[in-house]
Amino acid sequence: MKTISADIGGSRVKLATVENGAVVESEIFPVAPDGFTGTLAELERRIASARGRHPSGWDGIGIALPGIIDEDRCRVLSCNAKHAGVENVDIAAWAQEKLSLPCRVINDARVALLGELNFGCAKGEQNAVMMILGTGVGTSAVCRGHLERGVHGTAGLLGGHFPIQFDGGRKCNCGGEGCLEAYVGTWALKEMAADPGYDYHRFAEDYEKGEEKAQRLFATIFTALGAGALALVHLYDAETVIWSGGASHFTPLLKAAEEYVWKHSWTPWGKVRFVVADNPEASVVLGLHALFAEGVVK
Repeated sequence: MKTISADIGGSRVKLATVENGAVVESEIFPVAPDGFTGTLAELERRIASARGRHPSGWDGIGIALPGIIDEDRCRVLSCNAKHAGVENVDIAAWAQEKLSLPCRVINDARVALLGELNFGCAKGEQNAVMMILGTGVGTSAVCRGHLERGVHGTAGLLGGHFPIQFDGGRKCNCGGEGCLEAYVGTWALKEMAADPGYDYHRFAEDYEKGEEKAQRLFATIFTALGAGALALVHLYDAETVIWSGGASHFTPLLKAAEEYVWKHSWTPWGKVRFVVADNPEASVVLGLHALFAEGVVK
């Protein structure tokens, strides 16, 4: 089986050729400044080039995007101000007209969990939640071996917007207040540090040096992260939490959040397990590949 996988993030696209569960080649390019149709035009050009290098046996194209998606119709319903015009595009029709390929469109956090369940660190897991720590916070859940979707397609996805503080909490970019993402997302870290160049790499370095601001931020962020993970564990009866994203390399932060969960969780069945994705860059494209495979978790 051979597929094209396109992971369309807020600022870049990762395009991969995946064959029989392995990434054959991949490339990264920026999203178009003129909106989603411009990104699709560039995607079409690069896919044509990839098909020239691998000319036969294509089974489909999988596309991952942030936001709320109608998977049955391959339509993005809401993308929280990302990718101008995306809600008006019939992506399945585009794929058929321009590529002559069947298409699947799915939320990026949900399909990242599929990648880890089928090809990554979570093989064999039946009850787990995933937290992707990046610009925002992406979440997804699997219960009794079935990926949670819900009647409106949002089940499992909105953990980043769980309110962890309700009295004067920080304003979130979703319009809410006190959301987990408003304390853990990289955009929020920059605001709390009052430094537009601050990121988790710098945060980890400063923390290890004992820098005062980093120590102060650490106490706030690990508590928020632990509270968010705990909420997901209780909501989805999860036995395992999967960490992913850039901040998942900040081991002391994860360990502090894990201790918070163990201290506060009500899990008479046992102790919550934590794992870290081995290769976060590959989980989405492998999950997209899984959408076309037989005999895998979907």
